Amino acid sequence: MNSISDIQCGEQLTIAHCADIYTQLLAAMAEGQAVSIDVSQLQRIDTAALQLFYSFQRDARAQGLVTIWSEPSKVFCDAVDILGMDAFYRQDA
Repeated sequence: MNSISDIQCGEQLTIAHCADIYTQLLAAMAEGQAVSIDVSQLQRIDTAALQLFYSFQRDARAQGLVTIWSEPSKVFCDAVDILGMDAFYRQDA
């Protein structure tokens, strides 16, 4: 694992954006790369995107890959807290 794949989420991440993010996540996983997911700018995120991240994190951990959550925005943190999914992105979990 020599490099880190950077995934930029921008300000919105909804079901309309999931196919593109999914492709990026799969490519990083196929190459055995660590993944840095920049969720610092998110102002809107829906459940489909959170489910995608949750599934990716689970699969990445199973393969021994590192996922780095870059400065999660308040919107991101609030959304995962409301859904009771906050442990999946915390670095110390």
